[in-house]
Amino acid sequence: MSWVEAVLRRRRRQRTVWRIALVMTVVTALVLFFGGPLWQQHRARQDTQANKAALQEYAPVVRPAIRALLAYDYRDFDGAVARGRSFLTGPFAAEYTATMASLRTTALAEQVVVTVNDPSLSLDKRGRQRAEVRAYVYQERRSNRLAGVESTYCEVLVTLERVESGWKVARFAIQPNPRIVRVSPTK
Repeated sequence: MSWVEAVLRRRRRQRTVWRIALVMTVVTALVLFFGGPLWQQHRARQDTQANKAALQEYAPVVRPAIRALLAYDYRDFDGAVARGRSFLTGPFAAEYTATMASLRTTALAEQVVVTVNDPSLSLDKRGRQRAEVRAYVYQERRSNRLAGVESTYCEVLVTLERVESGWKVARFAIQPNPRIVRVSPTK
């Protein structure tokens, strides 16, 4: 074999190595380009399933807690406060009791009855020890001061904490929607 053939063979090998490297680079780039969005969709699907499972775990606590904390009847005001308190934990339990004690005289004087419909829920944050659930609440208020029923739609941000017996409400913040308050004739 002559030196010309050896040089040509060496150049062919070098070209083959460069072609293989180029093909590998292009394939890697295509996998990353098309695989990234697929991976993101997979992760989003997993997050959605985890959020649904978490919301199913929180809902049996949040729905009755919202009803117990926001609804009351002047005829059994102390019982309503006790029912609401059973869902609470931490320093918020004392704050709730103090708030309801200040509301007691007004509720009895005006003969207030507040009812709450079953709230819709969405998950804000989930965790092993703490979670935040947003509840959309429709509240109806009747009293001897009103000539009918006052209807209010509001959002309630409920913070849950895990205790030994399950989940309890550690805090909730009510955000009333001022555009959706109506006083209508008695239903």
